Amino acid sequence: MRSAQAAIEYMFMIALALLMVLIAVRLVEKTSQSAVKTIEKANKEIIEILQNMTNG
Repeated sequence: MRSAQAAIEYMFMIALALLMVLIAVRLVEKTSQSAVKTIEKANKEIIEILQNMTNG
């Protein structure tokens, strides 16, 4: 009986670890998408400023 309980506890620990990994991956994915958007916006602003400097 104890080995069955230990096996169930071990499975729950594995499931919890997988859930934590999934949450971490989602967080990194969301953060990287936000960083890409910020970099693209900054890039457009820099190009616009440089074009205004050369044209104006």
